[in-house]
Amino acid sequence: MKLSVVTTLYKSERFVKEFYQRITQVVQEITTDYELIFVNDGSPDNSNLEVLDVREADDKVKLIELSRNFGHHKAVMTGLTYASGDFIFLLDIDLEEPPELLLDFYSILMDKNVAVVYGVQEKRKGKYFEKITGKFFYKMFNLMSEIPIEENILMARLMTRAYVDSLKKYNEKELFLGGVFAMVGYNQISVPVAKGSRPDTTYTFRKKMSLLVNAITATSNRLLIYVFYLGLIVSVTSFVSLVYFVIRAVFYKDYLEGWPSLIVSIWFLSGLIIISIGILGIYLSKIFNEVKQRPLTVISKIHD
Repeated sequence: MKLSVVTTLYKSERFVKEFYQRITQVVQEITTDYELIFVNDGSPDNSNLEVLDVREADDKVKLIELSRNFGHHKAVMTGLTYASGDFIFLLDIDLEEPPELLLDFYSILMDKNVAVVYGVQEKRKGKYFEKITGKFFYKMFNLMSEIPIEENILMARLMTRAYVDSLKKYNEKELFLGGVFAMVGYNQISVPVAKGSRPDTTYTFRKKMSLLVNAITATSNRLLIYVFYLGLIVSVTSFVSLVYFVIRAVFYKDYLEGWPSLIVSIWFLSGLIIISIGILGIYLSKIFNEVKQRPLTVISKIHD
């Protein structure tokens, strides 16, 4: 049995040595046949040099260097593509989720005979604003998506070879892994995990909002359907209002006066039109990116 561990690097140089020591100790309790795959996602610091330093003493360490920063999820998929193990353990390098989770995940996977064991936060990390926005993210995603996902899922997961092979068949360039992980199917079990918190996260509020928009539009077309129904509701409401005002004018000589009501109506309808065009534009941009068939990432060098 071979075990692959996959992680990504972005401003991660201070975590590399500790992550390596802890994950190596844990993996060796399961098997001596393993590989550690680090994917450098265009990190601006010396993360790659730290990995190369570790690699000098351990040839089980592999480093995949991307030509630039492509994004966390795309870097993860690149690492999974090159993982050759019968089981693949995916974990972020920042140690917010302890590497020792592997032992618990492996025990559950063997005992329950499932394809995936993944972590969910026992308690949402961060302050009040982060908790509220996190809950908003999952509520909005599950409202729009055909396949809902569990709230507060983590990247930490242990997967079988069959599951990862199926996962790699999803070739879309506009990628949200949380949704794709669920779409693949198979028997999956979630495990509550006490996730740590670091104040210097690279996931800013702007990135989180961008992730929400990408997650919804990359995994579901429901937003387009909702736009249709919104237009239908506005049209029916406008027609009913028109009939009502005509009746008042003809039979009761009650004519509407004043510009405010007219201006507000114009602004309201114009806003709906702009939002609808914007949603269509987002989906068109997704199609534009997909049909060009650009590679998910570009690898500049593999240290293997």
